Amino acid sequence: MDKKVQSIKWLYITAFLLPVLGMAQEKETKIDEVVLVGYTKVSKKDVTNSVSSVKAEAIKDMPSTNAAEAIQGRMAGVQVSLSEGSPGADVDIVIRGGNSITGSNAPLYIVDGVQMDNALSILSPKEIESIEVLKDASSTNIYGARGANGVVLITTKGGRKRAKTSINYNGFLGVRKIQNTIDVLDPYQYVLYQYELYNKAGIETDMTTFRNRYGTYDQLSKYKDVQKRDWQDEVFGREAFNFTHNLAVTGGSENSAFSLSLNNVQEDGIMIGSGFKRNMANFKYDYDISKKLSMTVNARYSRQTIFGAGTSSTGSQGTNRLRNAVRYQPFEGGSTVNIDEFDPLFADQTNLVNPVLLANNEIKESGRNDLLLNGTLDYKISKYFTFRTVIGYLQRDEFVNQFSGTVTSLARQNNDQPVVFLSKTQSRRITNTNTLNFRRTFGDHKVDLLVGQEMVKTDGESLTMNIKWFPKSISAQEAFANIQSASPPSGLVQDAPKAGRVPDRLASFFGRANYIYKNKYIVAASM
Repeated sequence: MDKKVQSIKWLYITAFLLPVLGMAQEKETKIDEVVLVGYTKVSKKDVTNSVSSVKAEAIKDMPSTNAAEAIQGRMAGVQVSLSEGSPGADVDIVIRGGNSITGSNAPLYIVDGVQMDNALSILSPKEIESIEVLKDASSTNIYGARGANGVVLITTKGGRKRAKTSINYNGFLGVRKIQNTIDVLDPYQYVLYQYELYNKAGIETDMTTFRNRYGTYDQLSKYKDVQKRDWQDEVFGREAFNFTHNLAVTGGSENSAFSLSLNNVQEDGIMIGSGFKRNMANFKYDYDISKKLSMTVNARYSRQTIFGAGTSSTGSQGTNRLRNAVRYQPFEGGSTVNIDEFDPLFADQTNLVNPVLLANNEIKESGRNDLLLNGTLDYKISKYFTFRTVIGYLQRDEFVNQFSGTVTSLARQNNDQPVVFLSKTQSRRITNTNTLNFRRTFGDHKVDLLVGQEMVKTDGESLTMNIKWFPKSISAQEAFANIQSASPPSGLVQDAPKAGRVPDRLASFFGRANYIYKNKYIVAASM
């Protein structure tokens, strides 16, 4: 048996004493709020585990295109950040600090009962009904090893029964601009600093290199009249507009309810050549087949495209746009190089390239399509027993098209010819969860028992190609469409494509028992 399956057998027991007298009487007049704690909902006052919850009312007015940004700072012990500042960047969520030194610290995401990777990046804040985050071992252990980094439970909005059809539009326009920049040297200060670097060791070759590029010491005063170029402003200084449109249609009849939500996001990046587009559609339908049997079906589709290579894709000297904009000389030109031309000698010496040229020579398009289909059946076997089954299908298609032009370090390592990286990945996941729930109150005693079984089947394929030696005059779009135009020099061959398959199977069995006495003493056990 797979080690991941074997490691899910844990048992935790917690006890909790509610405040006595007074508070219980006050809460009786309020609506009994419920939270999702894993496979079922319970009354918030009966929860002994560490659970943070955010409801739709708290984020409905947030002018945010990303659900993760909407909950940022609203949950204790939950750290939400973007992997970088470019539009569409992946969201990183860490619950109660990192738990792994070498592995991922990403939590488990469950959307409407179906497991989904990094779900907050494809959800609009306007369509979220609630987000519950399970943080401690007692609350997450029912998910086994998958819940080791915490669990994020997301419920999307649906329609309301016996409600008239309503159409709601929500949209906003925003603009982003770089807030802080780093002070850098002016041209004269820069060449004086370079003079010290090249002459401090008294090495003749270094001193000759300086004179050939900047001139002799008595000629350096001319740089007082050289116009300073603010590379940070030229690369990251544009005003980036973003538009968001949300359209929701909801309604219901005596025994059914429906909800259709559409979302469109268009966002420019502050870095030249960067941007983000996303379109989403979600349909949810609830229907009471009989007094005992009800069903819910949900269909979601998301399509997003990210433009731009990002601010620091690998963090290395050759690809870090932030480093380049700060450390590159604050003017363009020298004794042998004209403005806005590539300077190969300077690039070889410093691994720095004109930031504008570099940004325009690193073209990247990446996209992701997500399809989620799931259905839920609830059957009330009796007054105390409820059976639920959830079946879900998730498909994700991803692609990356990246072009490295002649001035990039990657191209310079390959005969000064452009290089293209292409990647395609598809993953498919089928989930089936079955639970049986028993709830009964008799006298001062309240019992809540849950047993369940879950199967998750995941398959996927990936294909990557690294293609070198394109004609120097070719554009990015021409290279993406005509990879056969790449021709290796004599005696060299292209790198072989790489393909892979990653099947994964998970079978789990779980149970939980809650016992409450006089609404004051609670014992919870789960396995």
